[in-house]
Amino acid sequence: MENKKRSSASPSTTNKKESKGFCLMNHDLLQNILSRLPAASFASAACVSKAWNAACNRVLSRPKLSSAISLNPSPRVALQEVFGKVMSEPIRPHFAMASVGPGFHFKDVLQFMVEKLGSRTPIILSSVSGIFGRDALTHEFREVKWTNGNVDDEVSTYTGIVLNVGYVPGLKVEAIPLLQQKKTPQGSMIDKFVMDIKSYTSSMSGCTSPLAIIMIGDADVDQKPIIEKLDYAMSMETIIVGDERGQFVYKSGDVSRNVSSSLKCSPDAVALVFARDRDKAHGVGDIEFHFALSNGVTAIGPRFKAASVKVRNSESVTWLTAKREGQQEVLDGQHILDHINNEMENHTERVDLYIGVTRLRNCSVGSDKPRLMTSLALHGVVGGDEEYLYVDGVGIRTGDYFQFYLSDPKTALPSCRNVSSTLRNLKLEWDTKSSHSTSAGINATDKKEIFGGFIFSCCGRGDSFFRHLNVDRPPFLNVDSSPFLENFPGVPLAGIFCGGEIGRGYTSLTAHGGQEEGSVRCHLHVYSTVYLVMSYTTPEVH
Repeated sequence: MENKKRSSASPSTTNKKESKGFCLMNHDLLQNILSRLPAASFASAACVSKAWNAACNRVLSRPKLSSAISLNPSPRVALQEVFGKVMSEPIRPHFAMASVGPGFHFKDVLQFMVEKLGSRTPIILSSVSGIFGRDALTHEFREVKWTNGNVDDEVSTYTGIVLNVGYVPGLKVEAIPLLQQKKTPQGSMIDKFVMDIKSYTSSMSGCTSPLAIIMIGDADVDQKPIIEKLDYAMSMETIIVGDERGQFVYKSGDVSRNVSSSLKCSPDAVALVFARDRDKAHGVGDIEFHFALSNGVTAIGPRFKAASVKVRNSESVTWLTAKREGQQEVLDGQHILDHINNEMENHTERVDLYIGVTRLRNCSVGSDKPRLMTSLALHGVVGGDEEYLYVDGVGIRTGDYFQFYLSDPKTALPSCRNVSSTLRNLKLEWDTKSSHSTSAGINATDKKEIFGGFIFSCCGRGDSFFRHLNVDRPPFLNVDSSPFLENFPGVPLAGIFCGGEIGRGYTSLTAHGGQEEGSVRCHLHVYSTVYLVMSYTTPEVH
């Protein structure tokens, strides 16, 4: 009888122990299993139980940027390759950006991204002149540029895609468009765009200026007044980077922001806005953005003062005559260029020429009080004759001062090295602080580290821009990405070649951001490389 009781009780006891053992699976083992799952399976695992959800949260306890490029000649295969790589590990998509070359159809790519990432994930998809990133199959880092069938990379390729998916706990991210309606003045729509960004940021964080904005502008729309108003409205801590002249489509997390066929409007720009989350979970650290700039132009010749200004709005070209600073003689375009050509005698390589116009303008948004803003606006030189100097763009006024600038790899290369040196010093500073804290037993977990970066580089740069320089860095591969790669090997980095680089960062990592201290700020650059570096500080243990 006693044996029978023992026998009948054993299965129940055993089942309870097995069930308890399964529920109390070793945390390390469970996390190890979950950390090896692809993103889709990881999302499903998080829904199994509260315990598994908590384990998933521990796996993704820090921010994460996942990126990859593919140069596969088949757009469909290339898209599958980058998604296969980026989504091969656990990640919860808070935002996504993709940039493509010729051969990709925006509608198909955007639909594929929405299906993979969900309709609530803000997405920006743009067409670019080239891409930076690590190959999805070979894991080799590449800078690839395609123009007129020629490439700077050593392997022949005519198209490609770079995909970035980010997880940023403690932040809120949204894609906010500047929608232009035909019968509404552009100034009013720019004001609405700026106020939409401020309103969204305020609702998420309680303040009106976000931490950072990644912006893509329409190539057919002048972005200068847009950046000018953003500069006016945002705090000095807000970093703005991006592509001034792109082609893009987007998908906002908020459906009401998306363009539909029923709306008679088109987006002039779109901003991916990163705002602090005032309701961030306990135990989540702080994400910061850092800005650096490698300058690629050199000032040349004297300053001039615009004497007369005519505008051909249909061609977006300005006709100028000017005086040399301190002189009264009015010079036509040919005489102005003769002065500059004499200054350029030592420059044997082909250069692109620009004028940098110092603009002093009243600026306001909505009903705000106007404030004088000083900025440097760069205009490409089209040519000159015995009547006028011709430059791209509008917005120049009689009495504005300007100076000539030329593209110069001899400026760009040491500027890249300066960025690299600054990143190295920043890393050493953080490591030293962490080491001192650990040795003192104070805030031992309060450590700052880089978890990702973005590059926005001029399409005129790339390996061919540096190749003819007689310096000790052959074969001039990955020059613009080297400052980041040298200091943070293994950290995700991706980027694009732009038609114009947006770079606004008053707290630049590089002390002067490529400009002299106290000089006029420039936020729309040429022949530059803009770096956006993202860091994470682990929370203090109390």
